[in-house]
Amino acid sequence: MTTAQRSPVLPDAPPVADTLKGFAIATWWGLVAPARTPHEVIARLNQAFVAALQAPETKTRFARLLADPVSGSPQEFAQFMQRELAKYQQVVKTTGAKID
Repeated sequence: MTTAQRSPVLPDAPPVADTLKGFAIATWWGLVAPARTPHEVIARLNQAFVAALQAPETKTRFARLLADPVSGSPQEFAQFMQRELAKYQQVVKTTGAKID
């Protein structure tokens, strides 16, 4: 497991972070909308998305993919994306990675 914590889907599989302190890479998906989309529309989309993720059949399908869906507010997702951007900007800066 490359996430920082054990997965509820595979609770007996220790995360890499147990061996390499601070190691964490998560695969994630999210729903985004164009800039200047009205807040009411964003709220309705988020409400529908959260409801879909909480549906038992959705949870079952994600579990088959060894995925653990997490939902939250649009603001929480925006903050998460900013943290991910900063993390990978630092990786590129530290390693000197370049596009060939």
